[in-house]
Amino acid sequence: MKQRGQLRIGIPRVLNMYAYAPLFSSYLESLGVPAENIVYSDFTSGEMYRAGSSRGSIDPCFPSKITIAHVHNLIFNKHAHKPLQVIFFPMFDVLLSPLVNARGHNACPTLAVTPETVEAAYTKETDLFTEHGIRYVHPLVDLSDRKLFARQMFQAWAPILGLAGEENERATEIGYRELGRFESSIRRRAREVLDQLESEQKLGIVMVGRPYHHDPGINHEIMEQFQKLGYSIFSQSTLPLDEDLLERLFGKEVRAGVISHPLDISDVWKTANSASSNHKMWAAKFTARHPNLVAVEISSFKCGHDAPIYSVIEQIVERSGTPYFSFKDLDENRPANTIKLRVETIDYFLKRYREDRLRRKEKEAKIERQLAEYEHRLREQCTRELSAETA
Repeated sequence: MKQRGQLRIGIPRVLNMYAYAPLFSSYLESLGVPAENIVYSDFTSGEMYRAGSSRGSIDPCFPSKITIAHVHNLIFNKHAHKPLQVIFFPMFDVLLSPLVNARGHNACPTLAVTPETVEAAYTKETDLFTEHGIRYVHPLVDLSDRKLFARQMFQAWAPILGLAGEENERATEIGYRELGRFESSIRRRAREVLDQLESEQKLGIVMVGRPYHHDPGINHEIMEQFQKLGYSIFSQSTLPLDEDLLERLFGKEVRAGVISHPLDISDVWKTANSASSNHKMWAAKFTARHPNLVAVEISSFKCGHDAPIYSVIEQIVERSGTPYFSFKDLDENRPANTIKLRVETIDYFLKRYREDRLRRKEKEAKIERQLAEYEHRLREQCTRELSAETA
């Protein structure tokens, strides 16, 4: 336990870690590793990419390429400041998902094996991990099977932490529990903001993107620019799942037999194997059915999983009359002026869209008042006529 208290572990802030960091941090903390000794790499930036990209040996997509720079950041920045003993970069196989009736919840295969490519980049000519006294740990993990996940984590950490099987299982349960608490707290906050938007008749934006698109260096701070303009931003993985809300948005379709459950996407996507693609589909359905939300899809250049679903997501959203916008093929290049112009153009459109909605609602409310007044007068007239006949 004393050795665990002194152990410092570096974790790249990349890819699916944007969704599952609470699980791994809680797992390690519960085993005696101090929170301050779990060190994440910095957010992606141009400086980081330029500093670490010289070892690049992969060219599928920017989120995958940037991982080499994040490990460089851990070795030559974090480790240089205070030594790390381990760099932990798990390979995700199957992910968690609240969706039902999907054929699978697999991670992107390119991203799944990226930690192997990173290892090759840092050991090809000379083993930089060994030179710096760092152990590189990158187990394959299946988050959908807790027993299997526990075994995979035990095999990875037992030689380093001196784990017993019982404490590993306990740490696994704590990791899942804390991940659930973290997600519940964000979904709870999302519901509060969504209710506020409804009461104030304002618009919010759902970022239809993958977990790593939360990284401002990968999404080029597009979401931050919208936030500065006053829009609340919702993540596709943290939309509220309250039963009353799902009933309001999907209840009619469930009762009609179109879908079996509010979290079913089989009506729009039969080949539901990829977890992030599935979540994008469901987020598009949710956005299309909520009158106070609009969709902004974010996608990276060369994303093979996004390409087949571009048109499907656009059709889901726009068929309901909901505004849909996209920033596709994002890579390491950041055309700041172009992005700023597009954001301002979208903002202008959404202001006009909101004004039109408010005018329509006022007109509908006026018609309803007129109908109510007509019905009231008609009832009074009928009452008077009935009274006269009775007399």
